[in-house]
Amino acid sequence: MIALMVLDYLGTLAFAISGALKAVRREMDLFGLIVLAVVTAIGGGTVRDVMLGLRPFWFNDANYILLSLFAALLVFTLYRLVSRKETVLLWFDAVGLGAFTVIGASKAISADLGLAPTVVLAVMTGVGGGIIRDVLAADVPVVLRKEVYASAGIIGAVVYWLMVQWQTPEWVATMAPMLLVTVIRLVSLHYGIGLPKLTGNGEGNGGGEGV
Repeated sequence: MIALMVLDYLGTLAFAISGALKAVRREMDLFGLIVLAVVTAIGGGTVRDVMLGLRPFWFNDANYILLSLFAALLVFTLYRLVSRKETVLLWFDAVGLGAFTVIGASKAISADLGLAPTVVLAVMTGVGGGIIRDVLAADVPVVLRKEVYASAGIIGAVVYWLMVQWQTPEWVATMAPMLLVTVIRLVSLHYGIGLPKLTGNGEGNGGGEGV
């Protein structure tokens, strides 16, 4: 459980930083920066817990909100040293996606759910906060754009589920899928890899649009 707790806090910090960086890029004030940091960090997990009929996780542990506030204030204080390039935001977002995918899958397995609902809740945990962040920032959610995003989470969730069934040691079962999701996401960004799309004239091609 220690590995999952560390991963949970890591994902919270990474997503909060990505939300704060998005606010910097959109030239928001301190309040907007804090809002984006917090909702990015807790949004997906909140939706997951509601779907499971549970109290949202941050109701019981203030550390998630405190971590989010810390990330927001850190980015705000050091904004002149923070690159406004999309690359920095995407790095933190990829780490958060990997961490929260595993956390979501773990929560689903703890609720004695099968593979399909485990994947759904894992992906929801991983992408939910980013969707809320992008909508509030008046951007098309990254999950709907020309990037491998939710697809990476699906792969990571399946791998985690299998490793738990095989009784893989906790640290391996948590860190390996998290790193896998992160690497898939970053490699797809680096090489411009995406899923096929349908063009406006109805012809399918490998245009790279996908999730």
